[in-house]
Amino acid sequence: MMNICNFMGRLTQDANTKTFEENSKRVSKFTIAVDRNFVKEGEERKADFFKVVAWNLPEKFINRWLKKGELIGVTGRMETRSFKGNDQEDVFITELIVDHVYPTNFKKE
Repeated sequence: MMNICNFMGRLTQDANTKTFEENSKRVSKFTIAVDRNFVKEGEERKADFFKVVAWNLPEKFINRWLKKGELIGVTGRMETRSFKGNDQEDVFITELIVDHVYPTNFKKE
């Protein structure tokens, strides 16, 4: 079995990056909008939105490429986790845990 995902999309906002003081690890969280390949006649192109988690990216890379509107490629795996919400109902979150983030040179349209 394989859990491998490759997406190319635009950041919907600047990445939220946090550094943990105790071990200096850094986590960046962001959402990318990935256009669908097809458009129904008379409709606008639709996109899917994926939550992304990236560990230990260089600060220089984060400051340059993880900004709203930037087109990036990501490779990683999908993970689902759950927790109890305020009403004690199970809440499920699916995130793309990325191993690689690739900048692109495509211009914004």
